Amino acid sequence: MTITDPMVTDPMALVGFMTFDRDGAEVGEVEGVYMGDEAPEWASVLLPTGTFVVVPLAEADVYEDSIDLPFTAAEVQGAPFQDEDLLEDLTEEQEAQLAAYFSGNGHSDGPSAAEAAATAKEEGRKVASTAVDQTTEVAAVAKDEGQRVAATAKAQGQQVLQATTEHAGEIVASAKEQAAQVADQASVEARNLLEETRSRLEEQTATGAQRLGEQLQRLGEEALALSEGRPDEAPTMQGYAKRAADTLLDCADRAYGLSDDVQTRGIGSVLGDVQTFARRRPGVFLLGTAALGLVAGRAVRASKSDEDGGYEAPALPRRAGAARGGR
Repeated sequence: MTITDPMVTDPMALVGFMTFDRDGAEVGEVEGVYMGDEAPEWASVLLPTGTFVVVPLAEADVYEDSIDLPFTAAEVQGAPFQDEDLLEDLTEEQEAQLAAYFSGNGHSDGPSAAEAAATAKEEGRKVASTAVDQTTEVAAVAKDEGQRVAATAKAQGQQVLQATTEHAGEIVASAKEQAAQVADQASVEARNLLEETRSRLEEQTATGAQRLGEQLQRLGEEALALSEGRPDEAPTMQGYAKRAADTLLDCADRAYGLSDDVQTRGIGSVLGDVQTFARRRPGVFLLGTAALGLVAGRAVRASKSDEDGGYEAPALPRRAGAARGGR
């Protein structure tokens, strides 16, 4: 159906028709028609966005229920005088502006959007194919280069490993040699130290033995001088002899006292006193017992000497005022 058909001469006959752009994409529904002198000249189309746009019908193809516009959907959506409400009428100035807009964006002999898209798609495919080829070539070159670098690195690594192994062997051998030298030197030093220590010990032992022998000889000489009545020549033994004499005299006093007690009080009473004293002062009791044993031994030896040679031992002097029985 063309714009000159009788059906199209009625403006209301186009209301409700669906419009499509030149690529076949849906644009919108016709909501109103603006008549020219003899036929509909402009159509108001409701876009999916909810706004109205005015498009020319002079070069449109009208069918039974649709209209094909010689414009793209983007060109239609960019037309001037868009309004949310349907325009009641068009002024001459608005028609001139619409005509100028759509005459610049109208149908031409150039490629359609579909053709342009197909061309762009083909160009894109060519570019993609070229990029794949170039990528494959680059990958192959990179692979070869990587293999070459890996081989070089492997060879260099083997050289470094071999050099390191040789150097490590030299270091180990040198370390073993130095360790052996240190061990020998340490052994020599240890032997020298042992000999020196032994010599010093022998010297100290000899010196100590000599000193001990000298001290024993001096004590022997003093003991001999003391026994021969020369106390001035025995300064060391004189002190020991004096303390021994005092102890013996004290024991003698106690012996005399004990003898008097036995004669006057009886042996039972004396034993009781001795037990009491032993419990009270056990150390002194043991010392006194030892002294009495010594005195008794001397008395026995003296009696034997008297029987053999007629020698009479001198009586021990008795201290004046001495305590009797340790009391």
